[in-house]
Amino acid sequence: MKRFSAVTHEGRRRDHNEDALLAMPEFGVYLVADGVGGRACGEVASALTVQTFRELAPKIHAAVQAYIAQPGRRTRNGVLESLDNSCQAASRRVYEEAESESRRGMTTTLVVAVVGGGAIFLAHVGDSRAYLLREGELLQLSDDHSMVNELVRTGQMTYEEAKRSRYRNVITRAIGLQPGVQPDTAAIEVLPGDRLLLCSDGLSDPVKALDIARHMGLSDPDQSTEKLLQEALDAGGPDNITVLVVDPDASPRAEAAAARAEVMSQLFLFADLPFNARARVGRMVNDLFVGPDEIVVGQGDTGNRMYVVVQGTLEVARDGVVIATLGPGDHFGEQSLVDAQPRSATVRSVGFGSLITIERQALDDFTKREPELGNRVLWKLLGTISKRLRETTSRLAEGSK
Repeated sequence: MKRFSAVTHEGRRRDHNEDALLAMPEFGVYLVADGVGGRACGEVASALTVQTFRELAPKIHAAVQAYIAQPGRRTRNGVLESLDNSCQAASRRVYEEAESESRRGMTTTLVVAVVGGGAIFLAHVGDSRAYLLREGELLQLSDDHSMVNELVRTGQMTYEEAKRSRYRNVITRAIGLQPGVQPDTAAIEVLPGDRLLLCSDGLSDPVKALDIARHMGLSDPDQSTEKLLQEALDAGGPDNITVLVVDPDASPRAEAAAARAEVMSQLFLFADLPFNARARVGRMVNDLFVGPDEIVVGQGDTGNRMYVVVQGTLEVARDGVVIATLGPGDHFGEQSLVDAQPRSATVRSVGFGSLITIERQALDDFTKREPELGNRVLWKLLGTISKRLRETTSRLAEGSK
């Protein structure tokens, strides 16, 4: 069965195509680039970006193989760093070409996905998009780097106003704008039935999300790309259109992956984040698997990480006396993300289980990489700790009466 399909078209109002795409299933690398800069220049920028990733695909694939051999935060972030480095190489190449050939302003958007090991690794610059269709729901994996999107996120413009704004095509990040670039990167575990879409704004601008979801749901990838392209053309085809549909292999640990996704969506740190932001904060999350009667933390130990139960049951004991039982979604140790104080209790697994952990250093690293999103998580953490302190103070006050 075919696992991907791709098509690119100049649209109805353009006489040439500045989009470019890359599909290398042997390396699991799929890419869409939308060139900016006018005739020839935009085409050069997107073509150079494709060429750069074509050359670096074996190195990216090697990072994926390391993840497959030993899944975890270190190897997962290794793939994301490989994608980040490839984006830097592409940006430097496009920038230098523009400088040497008097093509200043030649840039391109980029959305690239690497699939392997039951995961999708994503890097994104500009306003080309990545979508995931999961159980009939369309999830946007990328967050546009555009002027109007920044205004919408900060409450200065409504979504409807953004769609009509004359600045809607002004992007704030691009490959080649500077020698270096900051891509958004994310990793998503694949669940059975998931389908991935990469596209230029020639599809996402004129076609409604409901129609994108409907056509993505067709059984065959070729049918999906054909219908999506036709939908964009029927909507006027105002720009170049590129559509790339991929059916990635599901995670070999699909049940655990689904449980982690559910816990992440409800955890107090991330509960109000959109799906694409939760995928990005995954950079700081690690997995921990425990066996029966295994001590997770010991009373008096100094900790530097927070724990969240994904599967299984844990018992909390103080001075040998069980004081609480924890199940999926429960968390403990969040204060360790702020300071290194001794643990107040021992936490032991009852049977086999799995947890996710967040280390203080990982949170710090993420906040430096993505200050806006990282600070949002930090404020949620501080709010929760403050609430617990108020509750403790209230109990102490009641007890002293």
